[in-house]
Amino acid sequence: MGKQKAFVVGGGGMVGATAAYAMAINKAVEEIVLIDVNEQLVWGQAADINDAMGFDSGILVRVGSYDEIDDNDIVVVTAGAAQQPGQTRLDLIGTNKAIVESIVSQVVAGGKQPFILMVTNPVDVMTYVALKTSGLPKNRVFGSGTTLDTSRLRAAIADSLGVHSREVDAYILGEHGDSSFSTIERARVGDIPIRQFPGFDEERFANIDQEIRDRVYRIIETKKSTYYAIGQVLSKIVIALRRSTYSIFPLCSLLEGEYGLSDVVLGLPTAINNTGTQILGGYELTDGERTNLSRSAEVVRQAIDSIRE
Repeated sequence: MGKQKAFVVGGGGMVGATAAYAMAINKAVEEIVLIDVNEQLVWGQAADINDAMGFDSGILVRVGSYDEIDDNDIVVVTAGAAQQPGQTRLDLIGTNKAIVESIVSQVVAGGKQPFILMVTNPVDVMTYVALKTSGLPKNRVFGSGTTLDTSRLRAAIADSLGVHSREVDAYILGEHGDSSFSTIERARVGDIPIRQFPGFDEERFANIDQEIRDRVYRIIETKKSTYYAIGQVLSKIVIALRRSTYSIFPLCSLLEGEYGLSDVVLGLPTAINNTGTQILGGYELTDGERTNLSRSAEVVRQAIDSIRE
């Protein structure tokens, strides 16, 4: 097997290009290959990122094609229609389903066995589409899930309590969308339950779930799209996918009995290393969180059912 590469499909767009830039800056992988239907734009993105690495050798960013993908390469799919002001992620289903099916068919052509990391929204549904289209094992096809939402939650908690975000243990789970929910009830700062941490204000966190859900809409209204945060998140996931030891992220992948749910894709605590992903079915949920998870699963399941052929 040759050197493991990362391919970014949709690398000409802001999400794809920013993900490639974050991977380059963080040295997530030595070679980053951008693929996009807009050949001039993607060349410019690759050239600009490559120029940024001029004082830091060892990272190559270039334009490439699907036929270069090898077994165990990492394919990050960011291509698709972007969420517009006033739209929910679920509004993008029809358009992005056809795009994802076309991309994934080319990614796995010839029986290749890469890892596919989905970002295209609605990411839970598009991960399901990618899995079914690819025919790959579920540990090789997964989405960013609620990792970005969780990053927003931890940053909000850390800022409010004056701590570093790495000290915060809390997740956003479920759909990467309007039915997501937090685990704020059992959140911890270090080893201390959040409600016992100095400075905790019940009123401040009473509506944290909705605050996190609404944040993306505010960003889109002000700057049309989000890309810096998801770019960094994708870089962290790619780094984790190259290590032999496990990292934990709330990624989304196919449920097959975990948490009593099947044939649906949701963001849940997931172990990831160089063998792929594994849902951590033993993560403890409160009764309220289980109810929220079931409700979120129903939203995603209905969306999946709407595009079944």
